[in-house]
Amino acid sequence: MSRRKRQNIHLLSKMCFTPLTIMVYLAFVASGPRRIEAALSCTDSTECVALYHPNSRCVKNSCSNPFSSGCLFNMNTTTAAQNDVHFESVRVCNSDDPPHALEKGLCRLSKFNYTELRINVGNWETTAFYAWVAQILLSELLDVPVSLEIGHGIDSSKPTLNFYDEENSFPYATTAYDYASLREGNRLSDCLSTNDTSVPCSHAIMEVWNGQTSLLASENTAGHIEPAEGNGMVGKLGWYVPSFVIERHPEVSSFWGLQNQREKMASMFKRPYTWEKYCQLLSPTNCSSSFYDGVARRWPETDAERGVYYNSQLYTGHFADTAKNNCTANPTTCSGHIVDAPCSWSTNLEQQAFWNDIYLESDGPNEPNDSYSYGQMIQILRAANETKSNIIMWWWKPDGLVLEFAGTDAELHPVTLPPASEICVAKRVGPGVNGRCSSDISVRRGTKAGSCDNDHHALKKVVCSRLYSDTYDVSPPRRSPAYDFIKSIQVTDLEMEDMLKHWALRGVDKYGYDGRDAVCTWVRDNLDDLQRFIPRGYPRTLDGRNRYKESYMYAAMAMGIVALIVVFSTTFVTYHQRDTRILRLANVQFLILMLIGFSFVSLGAILFATQPSLVSCTMRQWLVTIGYTLGLVPLVVKVGAINKLVRSARKMKRVVLSRKYLFQVVLSIVTIAIIYLIAWSIVDAPTRTEEWNLSEKDLDFITVNVDCSSRYQFWVYITLAWEFMLCLSACVLSVQARKVAQEFNESHLLFALAFSHFAFLSMRAVTQILSSTGSASVRAAVASFLLSSDVLAAISIYFIPKFIIIAKKKPTALKKVTISGMSGVSGASDFSQGGSEA
Repeated sequence: MSRRKRQNIHLLSKMCFTPLTIMVYLAFVASGPRRIEAALSCTDSTECVALYHPNSRCVKNSCSNPFSSGCLFNMNTTTAAQNDVHFESVRVCNSDDPPHALEKGLCRLSKFNYTELRINVGNWETTAFYAWVAQILLSELLDVPVSLEIGHGIDSSKPTLNFYDEENSFPYATTAYDYASLREGNRLSDCLSTNDTSVPCSHAIMEVWNGQTSLLASENTAGHIEPAEGNGMVGKLGWYVPSFVIERHPEVSSFWGLQNQREKMASMFKRPYTWEKYCQLLSPTNCSSSFYDGVARRWPETDAERGVYYNSQLYTGHFADTAKNNCTANPTTCSGHIVDAPCSWSTNLEQQAFWNDIYLESDGPNEPNDSYSYGQMIQILRAANETKSNIIMWWWKPDGLVLEFAGTDAELHPVTLPPASEICVAKRVGPGVNGRCSSDISVRRGTKAGSCDNDHHALKKVVCSRLYSDTYDVSPPRRSPAYDFIKSIQVTDLEMEDMLKHWALRGVDKYGYDGRDAVCTWVRDNLDDLQRFIPRGYPRTLDGRNRYKESYMYAAMAMGIVALIVVFSTTFVTYHQRDTRILRLANVQFLILMLIGFSFVSLGAILFATQPSLVSCTMRQWLVTIGYTLGLVPLVVKVGAINKLVRSARKMKRVVLSRKYLFQVVLSIVTIAIIYLIAWSIVDAPTRTEEWNLSEKDLDFITVNVDCSSRYQFWVYITLAWEFMLCLSACVLSVQARKVAQEFNESHLLFALAFSHFAFLSMRAVTQILSSTGSASVRAAVASFLLSSDVLAAISIYFIPKFIIIAKKKPTALKKVTISGMSGVSGASDFSQGGSEA
């Protein structure tokens, strides 16, 4: 029968005979990264609703995580905080989410575009629970994406410890303290900014024990991390024995009863056997499935089964003497067995045992200190409880296993060692390959001065040093609350024990959903108190109104459309009356160019009244700049040519200016403007930008000004200067042309046109200078109104008087003058004193 089928049978039996509770304890693999597969099998969602949560569903024969879209979003809140915080939307996405999470609506993108915070998690439960508390509050209250680093970087092919994992995965980290990942996070700042996201990267570790003091100091000195700060909990490392051992041997509760007792230790504390080793060496039936020997129901079938020390269904575990327990053969080296932790943890067991003459040694598979992995330590303790074998081990508080066995005959009690002191703590062997992980046992044992007990001490949390600058280099409206939150949050021993008790006693899916339910329930029930860790001015509300849909924007757009219609109408009339003398003298082709320019400006006015985008921001500047160039340059060139001809005539000089030459001048000037605009668009194109501002009344309310801008503002100022230069040229020429023959003299119109442009241009310049203040949409509307008004004023000043003259058809007395090349029709214009308008 397969393991999954046995689990189903066990589940159904419990559903029938107990009030919806199941104890699921699965074996840990021997070493390395571990994924605890504890998701309950199901055939129907009703099973998941009964055992998990109303939002859990049966997906691919396993119950899904009901909190995949958010803890608070899916948990009914009953606290007073519900009046202030509304969980109306799912949590924000993070890099540990599967690609389909956003598409399925399990998460949303952060409205504030905060950089993801990545928390490094050690390979024990309390550090995971602490990280989950932070992940829930940051992801669901503060809009900060949070992911958890367990040693393999961001790799979708590997399991994650993401609280929101749909499959309720509960993998354990590859190392206890991954300082390399903190260094990588300090180097990159944003762990998602690299192409190789498989490299472990993190910004914070939420739980660090005092055995790491020297490493913390060196990392801080190197500038990788900030000084460590308390995380709110008080820890106690040490030696522990179950109650049933103390009942048999009360003396083992103190080092006085352990010292200089070589033979007693060797006979009392036997060594644990793996399933395979037991079957090979000790089983009377060779672990035959046909004959149950009371220990193993069959031979182990997989590599994972071969290396385990306990399996709740198939292997009770076994303790027996080995050659190391034989004091007859080895009277000076025999020893009893003690379960030690990996050397990367904060264990000084070898130093304490050796210098206190306690003849106990660990005999695990992991070098260099013959330790056991975290999973193996739990297996050995469960095997000892199952078989009631004597056991002594290195362990710690607070921890879920301690709470699980509390009140039973397996309750863990600390063993008293020589009292701790500051001198002793300073003399302990430190971490690393030159300390507890040295291959030289004499180095690991250190000196007698450091062999005292572990005292209660404040647990620490650390953040990479760059997180502060990365946070405070950002403007206040866009500043992430992650740094201040991580620095301020505290979880006490009692609070952590509440979560651990819930986790240990729930007994449905211990290494999967139960931990998530414990953490989410605690956060929900303590939400009021947790509010004090939320930085001032958070959580923030983003003003979601589209200010480009306000009534004044529609009015500006309407005026732009009116201006465009007027330009088209003027163009139609000009073309229709192109053969009239007054328009021929004004040169129809140049008038059409001016009107094309005014149409561009009108289109620019319309774009100023629309929602900014990359295209519209660029087109605004192109249309307005080219429009004003076409609107003024033909007139300036024409008047300049007339002035030149008049001056030459007074000197009795013949000057011939062809129409082609004048158009080439206009084209050359327009080309200069186009080249400038091309350079601007390539180097620093105007684009849509969002300017965020904190409300002066409410520090948690952000108003958003959507505008168009480049990185450097001098581009805009150059275009304004260009337009000012054109206006100035027009003014100068209008003054010079005041003595030109009446029929050619447009000085008063040119001056009025130039003055009008100058007035509106000055107001636009003021608007640009004040671009850092006020609403961007209001500024855009003002600019749109000014552009439209400028066009309408230009039409009224320059074209309407000509149309009025045409409409009245009054004869005009003219002096005959011939200026070669000035007619837009035949190459010569005749000015006579008599005659009438043709």
